[in-house]
Amino acid sequence: MAPDFVALSFYKIFGFPDHGALIVRKDAAHILTWRKYFGGGTVDMIISVNDTWHATKDFSRDAHYEIHDQLEDGTLPFHSIIALNSALDTHARLFGSMAQISAHTAFLAKRLYDGLSNMRYRHGQPLCCIYSENPEEYGNPAKQGATLAFNAFHPDGSLIPYSDVETLADSQGIYLRSGGLCNPGGIASHLHLEPWEMKRAYAAGHRCGHATQIMFGKPTGVVRVSLAQ
Repeated sequence: MAPDFVALSFYKIFGFPDHGALIVRKDAAHILTWRKYFGGGTVDMIISVNDTWHATKDFSRDAHYEIHDQLEDGTLPFHSIIALNSALDTHARLFGSMAQISAHTAFLAKRLYDGLSNMRYRHGQPLCCIYSENPEEYGNPAKQGATLAFNAFHPDGSLIPYSDVETLADSQGIYLRSGGLCNPGGIASHLHLEPWEMKRAYAAGHRCGHATQIMFGKPTGVVRVSLAQ
């Protein structure tokens, strides 16, 4: 695989520092120069009195510059950048390689999937509906990440609101995330929410962070487990 852009969060990998990164294929870097704004540090000269003009640090025109010179608006968070080196070293010392972590979390995800999918009430009603396009890929870190999304149901088949599941899990020291998960496309697809239903839910007061959990007999979100090393 050879993407043009990869965005990642060091904070979500290490917990510290609160920093992220954008990895850019050089052949695609020119796309990032199309933005219509600029900040301090990315220009070579600005005229702001009696005229408006500026010259950016253009990597395509001047061999002295790289693409980052044209994108680094303002002072860089250099303390976080320095701390990142310690985060990388500490993470490797504690957990080994990323491949080891991936294999371990994939094993946990497969075990969780098997356990939840086999949980049923005495009369056979499944406890959970797990949302996955290819459930057979659990356990394969190259195909499936270490997350699992589901909704839980009462013995009569009625939905248990996802925030209730999260609250009950919290009380047992198990920390989950519930709601729309900042993934409107995935939520709409897996929960079979039509555009008119979502618009009507919005008109009725449904909001991100202030959700109506069941609309038109359908959940408006899910519970998600994210497994870590």
